Amino acid sequence: MSLDAMSPSPAPAPWPRDEDADAETMLAMSFSRFGGDDVLAAAELPIPRPGPGQVLVRVLAAGVGHWDVLEREGVFAARSGQPLLVPHVPGAEGAGTVVEVGAGVHDFREGDRVCGLVPLRNPRCGFHAQFVVLDADHVWPVPSRLSLPQAAAMPVDAALAMQGIDAALMVGKGDALLVLGASGGIGHMALQFARQRGARVLAVASGADGQALCERLGADMAIDGRRHNLAAALRIFAPDGLDAALLTAEGPLTATIVDALRPGGRVAWPHGVADPPARGDIAAVAFGMRHDAQTMRAVRRAIDAGPFHLHVSRRFPLQRLAEAQQAVTAHHLGRIVLDVP
Repeated sequence: MSLDAMSPSPAPAPWPRDEDADAETMLAMSFSRFGGDDVLAAAELPIPRPGPGQVLVRVLAAGVGHWDVLEREGVFAARSGQPLLVPHVPGAEGAGTVVEVGAGVHDFREGDRVCGLVPLRNPRCGFHAQFVVLDADHVWPVPSRLSLPQAAAMPVDAALAMQGIDAALMVGKGDALLVLGASGGIGHMALQFARQRGARVLAVASGADGQALCERLGADMAIDGRRHNLAAALRIFAPDGLDAALLTAEGPLTATIVDALRPGGRVAWPHGVADPPARGDIAAVAFGMRHDAQTMRAVRRAIDAGPFHLHVSRRFPLQRLAEAQQAVTAHHLGRIVLDVP
């Protein structure tokens, strides 16, 4: 999965000049060249100021995803052709409190608990810092059921999970749905959104701990894709065939899953996951991330309606961003989050 589907944003205003003695500063993690996690370093940078239609947020928690690794390695820059403007502060998503709003912003005020998104094409102003400036249409109130660390990991994966369950697969009551990668960031939320709609869910998780998480989240059947026989589980769960499958991961199991779909069934996967084997009598769609008002309202309604649990498996201090990115590339459940001092 990637964030390439997000619309490009105009480049932000330059940082205030270093010689501006009156500029207040913040702690941020940044990099000035692409490479391994050794390019990440703590820096003291001027606090950005909101312009018209923007919101300044004091960041208290920030999400860390595999897209941060790709950004640091220069993968997204190579695709877009944009130069690296330095110092570059990464971090696509996070949560905190509103400090200041720009002209024309009426939906937020100082002290509001919010989460938000910085598109990766908007350089240098990410959430891996104590303050961030966001466009107001990429800021949302924190759902009452979520803590700030949970809300920090909501914008990217919750939107993708809702896109998969709602727009791509149109999951409804009584559907027999399989979620591959069900213990991951997208998968564990999609599992819950589908159960709220009355679907029956077979969760294919990673590891025994992932299987246990999916069982706690309400999966009708959960298996460890590394150890258990998927074909046997499918014969028990959906003897007449699956109605739908959401593939948030890839690998040898995808062929078995596609074969198990009934004629007229549906399969969907987010951009960045390899296409599954083709089959002429099913509907197949790849989807990207959308943050239109309708999608984000649906996400917040589903979370507020509950039951819902956004699983944060590990938390790291901001200054240990390199360790957090290493953890993202290793086995983990749900999401990984930074605590911002």
